[in-house]
Amino acid sequence: MLAESKIKPVCSLKNVVFAAFVIMGTITLYDEILMPHVNCLQAAQERALVMDEIVKKTTIIRMGMETKKRKFEELQDKFKDIHTKLFDPVKAEEFFSDIQAMAEQANCVVYSLNFSPINAVTEETVQSKITNNISTHSATLTVTGTYTNIVNLINSLQNRPKQVWTDSISIEPIDDSDVVKCELSIRIYVIYDKRRYEHG
Repeated sequence: MLAESKIKPVCSLKNVVFAAFVIMGTITLYDEILMPHVNCLQAAQERALVMDEIVKKTTIIRMGMETKKRKFEELQDKFKDIHTKLFDPVKAEEFFSDIQAMAEQANCVVYSLNFSPINAVTEETVQSKITNNISTHSATLTVTGTYTNIVNLINSLQNRPKQVWTDSISIEPIDDSDVVKCELSIRIYVIYDKRRYEHG
């Protein structure tokens, strides 16, 4: 009887020791083998979330850049279109020199031709050309002729590759004849080569 009672605690002690070894082994196994894998999986999940966020932001940025690129291309096209309608200084000088000849071809008599003072080369206009690259040149033309002749003259001024803006037109009859007097204010834009004024 006494022997049986001594055996039970020894078995119990063996069980406790065995259980302790199992628990320690499990903890060691968890710490040494499973924990690194768990950490790795968590890091992979976090990395996946970060990558998803980066992909979303990259998509938004790319779409924004594509929109800006389209707008830039549209602005470039508009600039090219406007640029083709502007005079360079040589063409502007030729245009103003040819106004009287255009009037005569339309069978109009030139009464007066006055250029705007802005056409004069001053330090201020040169500085404006450097800063803005574009300047306005205008003239006021007074002619006489029939109404048809006046219309032909206006058409010859307007129907050209370079844009000529008409600021004002004033027509009044002369006596009882078919001849009318027309005062026409016109304006052109001249684009300058910035480098020319910057370097001398």
